[in-house]
Amino acid sequence: MTQPIALSSLHHVGATVSDLDASIAWYRETLGFELLSSYGWPGVRAAFIGRGDIRIELFQNEAAAPMTDDRRKPETNLRIGGIGHLAIAVADLDAAMADLRDRQVEIVAPPREVPDGSGSRFAFIHDNEGMLLEFFQPG
Repeated sequence: MTQPIALSSLHHVGATVSDLDASIAWYRETLGFELLSSYGWPGVRAAFIGRGDIRIELFQNEAAAPMTDDRRKPETNLRIGGIGHLAIAVADLDAAMADLRDRQVEIVAPPREVPDGSGSRFAFIHDNEGMLLEFFQPG
């Protein structure tokens, strides 16, 4: 049996958005992300945003199809192939949700325990585009 590829960490997650500038602003103002770099090619604008070790590559593609309603709901998102959401670890889930509520962010699924006995908890919000973001507090 061959040895697996040596991996070091997750580099970034990519997401397609309909308005790159609005998404950069939302992540900056709501979650404290900074613009790291931007680039593009005909029909596509892209940017890397980051905060600490978390990096997201945002794409605005003129030919992209809009997000379906099923992709916006945690209960139906898991029925669709591909990466369905982005999860961000937090030390205090309740404090994070309170802060986001104060910022008028839509809480899609309130905090609840992961049903594996670990004591971990999670909640979902929508970003400005309706993409699901999970906030995860390890047990």
